[in-house]
Amino acid sequence: MSAPNNLNSKKLTGILLPVGILYILFSALTATLGIIGSRAIDAMNSLPSREDFWATLYNEIGLEAATEVFNERYAALEHTTVMPDFLPDGFVFLNSVRNNALPEGVLRYFFIFLIIFAAFRLIIGGINIIFGKKQEKGAILGLFGKIDLWIVILLTVFIVFFIDGFGFVWLPIISFIPTVLLLHGSAKLDNRPGKASREEARTAKVFLIPAFLGLTFITYIPLAAVFGISLFHWNIPFAPEFAGLTNIINLFSADSFFWNSVRVTLIYALLAVVLGMVYSMCIALLLNRKIPGRTFFRTVFYLPFIIPVVSSLIVFGLIYSHNGVINNIINMFGGERRYFLLDNATIIPALAFIAVWASGNIVVIKMAGLANVPRTYLESAEVDGANAWHRFWKITIPCMSPIIFYNMLMSLITHMQVVVPSLIFAGGGQAGATVIPQSFRFIAYELYMTGLGYGQLGRAGAISFALFILIGILTIILFSTSKSWLFYEGGGPS
Repeated sequence: MSAPNNLNSKKLTGILLPVGILYILFSALTATLGIIGSRAIDAMNSLPSREDFWATLYNEIGLEAATEVFNERYAALEHTTVMPDFLPDGFVFLNSVRNNALPEGVLRYFFIFLIIFAAFRLIIGGINIIFGKKQEKGAILGLFGKIDLWIVILLTVFIVFFIDGFGFVWLPIISFIPTVLLLHGSAKLDNRPGKASREEARTAKVFLIPAFLGLTFITYIPLAAVFGISLFHWNIPFAPEFAGLTNIINLFSADSFFWNSVRVTLIYALLAVVLGMVYSMCIALLLNRKIPGRTFFRTVFYLPFIIPVVSSLIVFGLIYSHNGVINNIINMFGGERRYFLLDNATIIPALAFIAVWASGNIVVIKMAGLANVPRTYLESAEVDGANAWHRFWKITIPCMSPIIFYNMLMSLITHMQVVVPSLIFAGGGQAGATVIPQSFRFIAYELYMTGLGYGQLGRAGAISFALFILIGILTIILFSTSKSWLFYEGGGPS
């Protein structure tokens, strides 16, 4: 038994020797980039500014000659230095943040950090070559690998958002190669107690990396960026000026429009969620029965969900219009015609009805949930004399509670971010309307108009962050109250 184990250990320790060499090569590459970048920044800082250079030329040789020399001077600079290869303009927003929000000289420290990081990787490479054949060093090598992994992740984030968008990101991406190999090799050499559980945990973490990176780049970093923007007075096309918490404080002042937006958004969201839950449950119960044409009716009730939102709103705008179907029916019975989409008293119920009509996805999900309610529970209750209402309230609803909770949560988050009806009906969709009704001023609509309509990015960032906090509070309330009515047949999460 010892011969195969020795052979296996030799194969494992043999992996770390080329990993050490690879680390040394990457260390040389990283150090080279750091040195070149530092020298390039020094060269750029030693040059006069473009404005000063232009003024000097203009005073000495005149307008036409100065223009020619100016263009030749900076064109030659861009072709003879490596600076444009490593520090191009990047994204417009990120370039603006780098120029106006980041501390002066941060790029110099970034390239110095690259040199330090190269030294750290050189040490890792030497350790791999010297101690890679000793199995007892597996834990230490694994620790170095984890530190190196987090440094590479942070380096990737900084490069993408503050250096060059995705033009320079090849460096941290290829830097993952020796890191992954080191973690793999050190894990195989780690013979401490609990090796199997550590390998499982390590495998799980590896497979979670894509999800972690996705959440980081798509959710966490943009959220942090939104909060960062809210700390600036940033009116397009002017440069941002640091303002601290002024935007957020003004947002919650007593005379702010934000409170009205919160009110109408909460009323709409609660109305749409409650009516949507009741409507979808009723339709799911009806379609769950054995009736003729059940497949056809399932399609009919699901179809509104896949119809484009703008098309649906335009059609409902005609239905709600002064000469629309609803007003014609009201007039037929002697009532007065109403402007449903101009009257603050009827706007929110009218929009909530559209949202309920389009909740076909919830109907389908609840139909699947009803099909999974255990028949044994229902039959036992029927034998014990429970009527249809008791069976529904005491058995069907508790068994459906996880599905109801999920749909309620998703619907609440969705309806709190409603904006399309306001853009269609209030953003020019109501002919002759000169004032936008207050019931159309949802939070997301104010966010859209403030940021893209008026160009006030700092104020829009504050609104966006406040909306995130509000949705988070409602989500916490929903989760905290769900413990008293959620039922899991298998016991639920611990």
